[in-house]
Amino acid sequence: MGVENHDLKTVNKLVGSTVADLGLGAVPTGMKRYVTFLRLDNEYGGKQKVYIASVTSSTYASTPTLASAAAAITVNLEADKEECIPPGVPDVDHPLFSIAAGKYIDALTDRGGAYMFMQYYDQ
Repeated sequence: MGVENHDLKTVNKLVGSTVADLGLGAVPTGMKRYVTFLRLDNEYGGKQKVYIASVTSSTYASTPTLASAAAAITVNLEADKEECIPPGVPDVDHPLFSIAAGKYIDALTDRGGAYMFMQYYDQ
């Protein structure tokens, strides 16, 4: 029996300008990882970008240039603000993006720290 989309998982991690291993491991063979919600809380005193990247190893997106090239989503954060994507209640039937089997998800900022809360499921 496969994982259904009501089997939601979450990760809560401080990410920064050095690549963050989210500890999720690779997407299992024959499955995709669907990200349904992101909340990012900018801890940096200025504007910055957060890259959520699909990569072949857990530490591949080690610079903003590499992360930008592999980004599944890039979020612009205002100084000391929180951003929720989508705004409001997460919609598991309409994921933000998916990651293919065998890939990892990396997170990286271009300047400072940001707390990231991500909701996802594998199917």
